[in-house]
Amino acid sequence: MLHTLDDALKDYFAKWETLVAARKDQDFFEELAPTAVGWKVSDRNEHDRLVAELRDKCDLVTGRYMNERWITKLHLTKTSLHGGVTVIKIMERRPGSNDPTGLDHVDFYSPAVAEADIVLKREPALEWQHETNGASWISVRFAGTEAKLRTDTVLDSYVRDLREARNNILRSVL
Repeated sequence: MLHTLDDALKDYFAKWETLVAARKDQDFFEELAPTAVGWKVSDRNEHDRLVAELRDKCDLVTGRYMNERWITKLHLTKTSLHGGVTVIKIMERRPGSNDPTGLDHVDFYSPAVAEADIVLKREPALEWQHETNGASWISVRFAGTEAKLRTDTVLDSYVRDLREARNNILRSVL
């Protein structure tokens, strides 16, 4: 699976480099740091199989049931994928969806994303929008794929979830 992911990321980053080369504000895009790859699977069986296959290469595996599907994030221990990516998100397709499977997106981190609207509005022919699902980010769609620009990492959402669960437990026992 790691080889398949790495090959898909090589293709993705070739498209990304083409996108960056065509931008007015190349510095903004070049400062974005890839942190995670989203890999979409067709069903629960494929999700569970991939998580089991990758588990021994990771020091952190955490999942959440959200929007009627499982999303599991895995942090690679001793290796990284193309672009230095060390977090893999295995995501079941939403029920009733026929989204393509495989590489879905790459998350990019930068504190400058907070002011990204200013930069993105000046970029011609760039498809982007704000999105939210417990956290918020900007999705940039290009060449049949997507980049999620974030001011945090995908692991921060699990920190929030665990803190909320902890607080609910403490409220129930106090």
